[in-house]
Order: sequence, then structure tokens, then C-alpha cells
Amino acid sequence: MSCPQAIADALSPLPSWQEGAIKTTIIDFVTDVTDPNNVNFVDPDDRIAVFDNDGTLWSEKPCYFQESFILHRQGSYANCFPEELGQETAPLTKEELIFTDTQLNYGITTDQYIQEANGFLNTANHPDFHRPYVELTFQPMVEFLQYLRDNGFQVYICSGGGIDFIRSFAEEAYGIPPQNVIGSAILSKFEIQEGNPVLVRVPLPVLPINNNAGKPVGLERYLGKRPIMAVGNSTGDLQMLQYTDDGQGQDLMMLVHHDDPNREYQYDEGAEDALQEAAQRGWSVISMKDDFIKVFAWE
Repeated sequence: MSCPQAIADALSPLPSWQEGAIKTTIIDFVTDVTDPNNVNFVDPDDRIAVFDNDGTLWSEKPCYFQESFILHRQGSYANCFPEELGQETAPLTKEELIFTDTQLNYGITTDQYIQEANGFLNTANHPDFHRPYVELTFQPMVEFLQYLRDNGFQVYICSGGGIDFIRSFAEEAYGIPPQNVIGSAILSKFEIQEGNPVLVRVPLPVLPINNNAGKPVGLERYLGKRPIMAVGNSTGDLQMLQYTDDGQGQDLMMLVHHDDPNREYQYDEGAEDALQEAAQRGWSVISMKDDFIKVFAWE
């Protein structure tokens, strides 16, 4: 027989979130913009929320998972762990990642790329957590996405990662369909191969790369509207947050802070400017240590 508190926890919004200021901020904002009797009501057509992916919806260490896929195709994981081999090589930046992926994977069809990426993410194990990469999604954030959809939000990923790479798993992992993924893209061309119409990857990236100042460009290119909510974790998301924080109507800007060395990782590297601006502008900072009851679904 279930106790009343257990039933209440199961039925409450965001069950993997600690009670506190951040959870209250999320629920209050959603309630505010979805109440038709409220002056801050936002029509569902304009109720757009955008989320970064790496470090926001799933882990991004010891290197971006797309880099792990690239290294897998090259037959090596060495660049993710340069310290083990006494190397100076660091994990790829988003820009380096996209250019490397563009050169390595040109000539195959988009469908082939997506199939191979999905297979890798579902079968290869993360070096620290020893679970398939696709299981490294943050359970509280997955609940956040569903909570927004349940309340009439249009939810998008806006990532510096490759658009085809993210489309290979986003619906399975987050419930976000391919058409709601905005990411860095490469050119493709139409061909008929063995009687089948296909798109073939061409070794040229679509500019700008969908990171830093490229994120607002991508949002305008794909959506034609500003979001009213933006969630990221690093300085690569700063311009997306600034673009959302335009001072027009209700909006919510949030940063995921990696401050939990026991359950995930602890680092500020790459997020310094975003965290500083969050403090200056009053954006909400989500503490993984304090705001997540659990980080991963399998805990």
C-alpha cells in the first residue's frame, strides 16, 4: 500500500526536482503564461522554449558525445583522454567538432549517418558511467521538457552539435521530434542511388555554426520568432539567452550549473561568462547538486 506522500510526489510536477526556488520559478512561470485570465498569458503559437543539448540535457564530459562518435569511427578514443597518453591535445571545441565531422562523414547519406549515430549511442558505453551514451540524459530535464509540452509549449533543441547527430536520438531520449531540432548543419545534395532518392552529405558546413552568436541566427532561420524561454549551461549559450531576454513580455532564462562531483561532474570551465551575466541580469541558475533529486533515471 502506497503512502500518501509517495502518491503526492508521483503526481506532482517535476518529481525529480527538489522543492525550492528553482522548481517554484519554473512552475510559477508556466502557470503565469498559460492562464488565459492572466495579463501575462502567452498564446500557444508564441509559447516557445529552446534548450541547449550538451551539458544541458545530457552530460558533455570527458568530451562531447559527438566527438566520441567521431573517434569511434576513427577507431580511437585517445583524444578524449589525452592525459592518459601524456598528450597536450584537448577535446574538440564545437567549431572543431563540426568541421571534423563534416570532413570525416561526407559522401554518406543522411539516413546512413543518423542510423550509425543512433547505433553508437545505444551500444557504446560511456567511459566513466559505463552505460550507453543515450542513458546519460538528465532525468529532471527530461521531466522539464515534458512538463512544458503538457502545458502547450513548443519545445526545441538549439545546439552547437550536429543537427543530424542530435536527430538520431532526440525523439527517443527527450520526446523531441526531428523537426524541432536546430543544430549545426552541413550541406547536402539530392541523388538517386539504386533507384532510391537520398540526400548525400557534402563536406561544407552551413554557416554560421550554430553556437555562440550563431544560435540566434539559427533560431531566426528555423523559427522566425523569439523564444520566451531559453535554457543552457555554457558561454556558448550566452547569445541565445541574451536574444531571449529582450525585455518584451514574460521570459525565463536558465543555466544548468555542473556542481555535483559525486553524481556527475563539477566544473565552471567554459561557463564563466554565462554565469557572470546570469548573476548580473537575474537569470536562474540550476544547481545539479541542490536542485536535482537524482541526475540520471537509473540512479
